[in-house]
Amino acid sequence: MKEFAYVRARSVEEATSAYAAHAGARYLGGGTNLVDLMKLGVETPTALVDVTRLPLDTVEELPDGGLRIGATVRNSDLAAHPLVRDRYPALSQAVLAGASGQLRNAATTGGNL
Repeated sequence: MKEFAYVRARSVEEATSAYAAHAGARYLGGGTNLVDLMKLGVETPTALVDVTRLPLDTVEELPDGGLRIGATVRNSDLAAHPLVRDRYPALSQAVLAGASGQLRNAATTGGNL
């Protein structure tokens, strides 16, 4: 594995600045795919910008009845969220069918888009 810089972002602004400062940087959320690709040499980022501690881990109801799903919401949390289960059962079921419990607990919604 190649050496790379690691930045734990404390704000969205810090995350975007760190990403822009390192050509070839990648954002790190759950890391379920990225770390595997790095081990295989498919991905060789110059820097990892850790976004796991940013306040992007909520599911919010919007005034029009839709939902805003934060990029760092864990897939297991998304599938279990009451609004998702009630209004979007196909989404909940798809997330549950898409991976094992261990992966769902680590994987983020944004990383799986």
